[in-house]
Amino acid sequence: MTRPSRQWLARGLALALAGLALLPLASLALSWAEYLRDVGLPLTQTTAPGYDGVRWADADGGVVAAYVLPRASASRAGIREGDRLEAIDYLEVRTSAEARTQIERATGAVLTYVLDRGGVEETTEVRIERYPTFLYPLSTSIWLATGWGFGVVAFFHLLAYLTVAPLAPRSPRARRSRRLIGAAFTWVGVNLVRWVWASLFGAPPADATLERVAFDILTLAALAGWITYPALLLDQSLRTRDAIVALGRSRWLLAVPAVVLGLGVLTATLTGHAGPLPADGFAVPILFYVCVYVAAATGLVAAQPPEALAEPGAAPQRWSRVGSALVCGVAVLGAGLVLTRLGPGPREAEVVTAWFVVAFQLLSLLPVALVSYATLRYGPFDALLLKGLTTVSMLALAFAVIVLGSALLDAVLPGGSHPLALGLLVVTLLLLAERAAPALRDSVQRAFRTRRQRARQRLDRFGDELGSFLDVDTLAEGAAAAIGEALGVRSAVVFLHAAHGTPDERWARATFRPEPPSFTQVELDRVWDRLRTEGRVWSRNEELNEADLPRGVSDRLARLGAALAVPVTTGRGTPVGLLVLGRKARRLAVYNTEDVAELRALAGQLALAVERLRLIDRERALIRQTSEAEMAALRAQINPHFLFNALNTVAALIRDTPDRAEATVEHLAALFRDVLNASGEALVPLRDELRLVRRYLHVEEARFGDALGVELEVEDGVEDTPVPAFAVQTLVENAVKHGVERKRGGGTVTVRARRAADGVEIAVEDTGAGLPPGGAVYGVGLSNVADRLRLLYGPSASLTVKPTPDGARATLLLPPPAP
Repeated sequence: MTRPSRQWLARGLALALAGLALLPLASLALSWAEYLRDVGLPLTQTTAPGYDGVRWADADGGVVAAYVLPRASASRAGIREGDRLEAIDYLEVRTSAEARTQIERATGAVLTYVLDRGGVEETTEVRIERYPTFLYPLSTSIWLATGWGFGVVAFFHLLAYLTVAPLAPRSPRARRSRRLIGAAFTWVGVNLVRWVWASLFGAPPADATLERVAFDILTLAALAGWITYPALLLDQSLRTRDAIVALGRSRWLLAVPAVVLGLGVLTATLTGHAGPLPADGFAVPILFYVCVYVAAATGLVAAQPPEALAEPGAAPQRWSRVGSALVCGVAVLGAGLVLTRLGPGPREAEVVTAWFVVAFQLLSLLPVALVSYATLRYGPFDALLLKGLTTVSMLALAFAVIVLGSALLDAVLPGGSHPLALGLLVVTLLLLAERAAPALRDSVQRAFRTRRQRARQRLDRFGDELGSFLDVDTLAEGAAAAIGEALGVRSAVVFLHAAHGTPDERWARATFRPEPPSFTQVELDRVWDRLRTEGRVWSRNEELNEADLPRGVSDRLARLGAALAVPVTTGRGTPVGLLVLGRKARRLAVYNTEDVAELRALAGQLALAVERLRLIDRERALIRQTSEAEMAALRAQINPHFLFNALNTVAALIRDTPDRAEATVEHLAALFRDVLNASGEALVPLRDELRLVRRYLHVEEARFGDALGVELEVEDGVEDTPVPAFAVQTLVENAVKHGVERKRGGGTVTVRARRAADGVEIAVEDTGAGLPPGGAVYGVGLSNVADRLRLLYGPSASLTVKPTPDGARATLLLPPPAP
């Protein structure tokens, strides 16, 4: 088929689809035309139907109140379920159809109801309000299902919107998904507000009061989202290479039904009618239009191969074709039922039909998840879902406790619950909630722990271990293994500068699994200059891409099998490495914003680790050159991971215990102030060193909680003893990191300082994991302390590390101070 023929065919199909969506409205227009031709009289203007809040049903030869909406006008007038309606305004009522006809015609009026309640005649006056469009108070189960349905769907739409919104600035596809989810959320969210309004206050009055105007505005907002959503959904599914070319500028034809229906509803709401139709009369045309457009959109997705579901130059969208086919089938069935079973409005249908209308309103929103999944999966949807479930669980528990507590007070206290007793109950609950909320939050998070949370924990553990690497090559190998295992990637390549800025400059390269990306040193040299200049994360998917790389560089990275490239840069912006990751091993799994954030944080820690290793090399050189003052300044920077952990602890405490977070920040500030004050000194008084240790342990106690115990025993008269700066702090840090932290349940760190026969003995003991098999291993910190002791004291000082029955002990023996 030639290109012009395909274009004409596509435009003809678009026109036919728009006409089909307006079929019920066209049928009404034909009926109006026949009426005018046959009768020759103008159509009578139809007002909005009246409503008293009761579903009247035929039973036992009479008309009985089968359902009474709480808070509605009839309920306020004293009508109860089971009451028999004898007459309205003293005119006998024999069937429910007669009752409904009289009530619908009396919008805004006050009618006198004659009731039979258990053989006793009752008379009451009921004000007839306007029917709340698209809400169906026909039974208790339908009403509750409507509220819960709109509430749950609105909750998930809100999570979806919060997931997509951060991706929209970088991705046109995400912007369209945001509009689509926003329109659907407007429909369900505003309808939920209207449902709550009707539940609390009943149907709004018929006259033009402020309450009526506000309810009409809400109705218009909901219908605007409901009418716009199918058009946006169809536009989203038409983002294929063939459809974009074939339709061209004729895409506007598909917006005609939305415009026509929107103008009709707006006119009917503002003036009371559009032709002979009130706003409620558009219920069937809108429902049919939604069915047709949802069926067309999902049917197109199901019929297209996955590779075709992309705009020119964009990555394919992995939509669920099976799910789309199922939704398409439901939408086609719904269109048939709407066209054949529903009358002028679903309110006149039976309860079963009303169930269908409510169910379809909610089911027709499933394409938001199906069609937008290609975008949603790049955002932190699972994290938002976990937070949402946690919040809902806490609110549900609070609600249940308050309700049960009130019921208990009613049963125990004479005369029912007293306001003072209720106040005491609420205060007690607030105090308990402050204690129970963190535990409940942790329990929910453990119960719903996601794969990405486990990955985050794995990367966090690797971040805590960065201080134990002694060279860049093993650091790169550890990073590649941690990233590959945590994120479940097919392959990963890590490049780190092993000797930057020196005559023997070289790269340390480590790989995870021998699969693409086939990123060798040669390939790195080709793209490194551009990546180091850009300094931002590159992604194959536009939703995550931050880098503005030339098309050729991006294409080359994609051809090599790369899905993500994260530069490793220092705080000064100096590039020191690159992380290149292939696709994830699990089918259809992708990277999302949480993964990128974790990799960006890990890249920052790797940069600090590389800097730390350079500082260690420089420090060793300074020791050899006996430049102790500069060496101490560099020692203060040797383990920045403590700062990372401390800041993470403060961030967690701010949410739960802000007072403790403030105290922790104060100790952290004082700790670094002491570090700066002691940086230029080779020796400091023991009291200053112990003050530094106490502040360090205060911060670690905030991090570990009850898992860390602290004991300090200092003999009188030894506080003035000069000790190497940061030596005791290093031993304490080593005990916490390699002892207490690695033992399930934690442990205690004890610091003892006393006089010994040949000097001063300072012992740091922990009840932690103990020493590894084979005895003590001197890492960076302990080796540094030992080197400084030899430099300062020669053989008269020593550092020993020995096991204890329940942990390990490091002992620092210093000679007596010189006179």
